Amino acid sequence: MKKLLAKTLFFVILISPLGGGFINPTPARADFNLVKSKDFGTVYFIDGNSVRHPFSNLATYQSWYGADYSKITTVDNKFLANFKLGQNITIRPGTYLVKVPTAPQVYAVEPGGVLRELQNESIAASIYGEAWSKRVVDVADVFFGDYQIGTIINHDFQFPNGSLYQDSKNKKYYYVRNGILEPFATTQAVIDNHFKLSDAVSGSRDFFIREREIKTLDKNIFNLTAEPIISRRDCENQNLKAAVIFLTDGKYNTSEVEKIEMLKQHTPNRYAWASAGLSKISFNYPTAIINNDGYLLNKRFDGTSEIKNETINTFYDNNSDDFDFIFIFTNFEIPSEKNSNEIAHFTPVTNKVEGINRGNLDRSNIFGSEGKLKGVIVMGNINKYAPETSDGLSSALNIMVHEILHNWAAYVPFIDAGGKKNTNLLRADDESHWNLYDIFMSPLGGSGWIDNGNNTFTSALTKMADTNLRPFSQLDLYLMGLLPAQFVSPVKYLKPVHTGEVANTIEATVQTVAIDQIIKANGTWKCSLD
Repeated sequence: MKKLLAKTLFFVILISPLGGGFINPTPARADFNLVKSKDFGTVYFIDGNSVRHPFSNLATYQSWYGADYSKITTVDNKFLANFKLGQNITIRPGTYLVKVPTAPQVYAVEPGGVLRELQNESIAASIYGEAWSKRVVDVADVFFGDYQIGTIINHDFQFPNGSLYQDSKNKKYYYVRNGILEPFATTQAVIDNHFKLSDAVSGSRDFFIREREIKTLDKNIFNLTAEPIISRRDCENQNLKAAVIFLTDGKYNTSEVEKIEMLKQHTPNRYAWASAGLSKISFNYPTAIINNDGYLLNKRFDGTSEIKNETINTFYDNNSDDFDFIFIFTNFEIPSEKNSNEIAHFTPVTNKVEGINRGNLDRSNIFGSEGKLKGVIVMGNINKYAPETSDGLSSALNIMVHEILHNWAAYVPFIDAGGKKNTNLLRADDESHWNLYDIFMSPLGGSGWIDNGNNTFTSALTKMADTNLRPFSQLDLYLMGLLPAQFVSPVKYLKPVHTGEVANTIEATVQTVAIDQIIKANGTWKCSLD
């Protein structure tokens, strides 16, 4: 294919300071986020941390503010000296395409100044139209270091993040963020976010579309100092962070919030105990109390309400992507609470761990995360828990630890003596919990069977004062990446003489599984970060 070359330059590049040709008006009002010195022409954006960022040229300024210079305030140098100098502002995503004068490559711009080369003219025309070259502006070589190079755009469906997108079928406008679409409620909302309608790229591809509409200026869209969107997937297993959402549908009361705070307070200690001190989890972040505003729930005919992905997206609209897990409590009944025995539920979001029979997974963008989020844990109605009592607290803590552990366990088969994959360590009905007959004990199952010496075995649960006090097994710790394989003792389970027998004491024979049999079936534990 023909290499992409720029055909037309829109602006003459002005080397900073922006003296030659930059309009220097008397400001209509003083916002003090756009300032310039009375002695030289450079215009600065002052961010929320009181850092001033220079616009490197006229095209960069106009990509954000168009031809509106009314908000620039002229100040003296003494005033400017109060603000630390930061990085240069880069071209706004979704407006111009850029190139450097000394090279032919043309790039789309994404948030954080990430440049993605358009592979050829055909792709450029498909995304930006036949007049794509009229979008191209030069970035002087000296300012090219303000940007970073991302992956090449080599397919016409790879609309760059930060773009204004118009669906060619319904003619609605959307903002492209991390590979998903966020709808603008009106064309005025597009304009309020400082886009021109002519900035839009058009297509008819299928995307995941958020339900919440953009109705006014969105600080996450018009963000001059945005960070690059990069994959934050990791294999963190020792220093975990959790956020908690209390999702309400109308009124809530103090006692409900107090119950959640009690569980947040006690879960870290229970988790550290269960993991033998090899891992810890923090719940220090303030609880996000989010009331349903019509976007967050799907109300069903049976009186229950399904929680939509939009709940997590709404959380990330105002919170950073720093959490491995997000817990959701409600004060209403969800479908599983009415229609099944499920108390809580773990939804996997990302995974980069091999050897645990979980695929390489990344669904983070549909939840609003850039990859840090490993899973969403729906705990359901807080009023079904009783953490104010010792038994109720222990039970709820075991459930929370149980759901965290689901990120790594229990999914593994083993290779048996016949050379076949065997799932006898797993509960047959879902193969995501440990089997009742496993001799080890875990928050995810197993009964810790005690050998009575006469071919009968008694469940250790019958001997426990608190059956919710279940530590992670050695196999759990291995699957979490916390215990090397050589330190994992052979795993044992019972084969009942009377198939399917369920009792406190049963007659059975012991079956043994070496860790090597598990590794042979699933591969070696490995963090597969690229």
